[in-house]
Amino acid sequence: MYSRTTPDSFIFDVDGVLIDVRRSYPEVIREGIRLGWHHLLGRKDVPFSPFCDEHLRVTKRHPGFNDDYDIAWAFLAAAASSGKTSLDEAFPSPKDWERTLNSCPRDKDIAPWVIASFGNVPSREETRRLCEELYLGSDYERIRKASPRYARGAGLWRSETPELSLHWSSLPLPCGIYTGRPRDELALALEKLGWQDFPSHLCITPEDGILKPSPEGLRLLAERMKSLFPLYFGDAQSDLEAQLRFGRGLFVAIGDVLTDHSPRRNSLREALNELDELCP
Repeated sequence: MYSRTTPDSFIFDVDGVLIDVRRSYPEVIREGIRLGWHHLLGRKDVPFSPFCDEHLRVTKRHPGFNDDYDIAWAFLAAAASSGKTSLDEAFPSPKDWERTLNSCPRDKDIAPWVIASFGNVPSREETRRLCEELYLGSDYERIRKASPRYARGAGLWRSETPELSLHWSSLPLPCGIYTGRPRDELALALEKLGWQDFPSHLCITPEDGILKPSPEGLRLLAERMKSLFPLYFGDAQSDLEAQLRFGRGLFVAIGDVLTDHSPRRNSLREALNELDELCP
């Protein structure tokens, strides 16, 4: 007989769950802010970015900030609006940023809030392009069909490593993916995992018109997998909010952002090895 605590599918976030991105996306944000200060705002070039790991953790605890490129944009817009010429002086501390985020709606696109709070300088579009160039590197022209404007060289995606060595078909339950990555960047992650044959209809990306923290991605995947009690593995508040709104299954936090949530594990590998403890 079916039990409400018996998992019948896995749903995975990608960044920080299936893929170790500690040397890619955080560095995209850091470099995006540093280069954006010079190239997009016309300010003095700086050798170091003031963005730190605590800035990232604070921002990831807000459900509206699922997209790392938007994190770079929001910080650049905030620094630009300060009126200060030094990036170090213009940049908010993690505590100041946390207080600022208290006014940001938790269930809407963050873009109107950023523009209302700080203005649209630099533009969201140009900041995203800069971040994409940093992430994709020499693959930017092939994937985006355009020449890079701001960054060249090896893409930071190449420093990513898979968190699993298993093929998806070897996992004990049906699998789905709900990610904020666009499909072309998801393809790079699947290449790292050796999952190039993962079924595309079991991947929910922004191209589907669904963004976290919407529960719609979980609903669609559960429907397509005929799942009544999915285990959803995520690493950020946007993932947790999506599962809470979905209202079924169990959310398993991965990593060091959602430290107050239980169950939580340091890595996906650890979580999958301890399924009996997660769902006794």
